[in-house]
Amino acid sequence: MLALTAETARRSRAYRAFKLDRAGRVASAELVAAEDDSHARRQVRAMVQHGTIELWERTRFLGRFEPAPKGRN
Repeated sequence: MLALTAETARRSRAYRAFKLDRAGRVASAELVAAEDDSHARRQVRAMVQHGTIELWERTRFLGRFEPAPKGRN
C-alpha cells in the first residue's frame, strides 16, 4: 500500500487501482500516486499478474488491465 506524504501529494495525483475477482467484483483497492495518466497506467500494468485491475481517477475510468494470456511473453 502506498503512503502519501505531503511532498508526494503536491507533485502527484491520487489514482485508485481496483483489483477484481473472477466474477468482476472489487476484491481490493490500492492508491497509486502518479504525475499523470500515462504514469498511472504504466504503474498498473506492472501490478497486473494474476487478475484484472481497473484504474480510476475519482469518477474517471482510465482503463482495464488484464494479465497476458499464458504462454505469451
